Amino acid sequence: MTRVRVHEFDASTVRMMMDADPGFGLALDHFVGQILAHRLFSARARLLDLYAPHGGGL
Repeated sequence: MTRVRVHEFDASTVRMMMDADPGFGLALDHFVGQILAHRLFSARARLLDLYAPHGGGL
């Protein structure tokens, strides 16, 4: 197990900031997308380890 840091943001304020500064919005979208992609890939790998036929791998 590893430590987890959590930050809370007001969604409506963040959306207003993203609308006001498209560069910020694009950067935030890209950052969040990378995190989601990494987590989905990790979940897929764990599921394959558990349920795929031996040697099925990635």
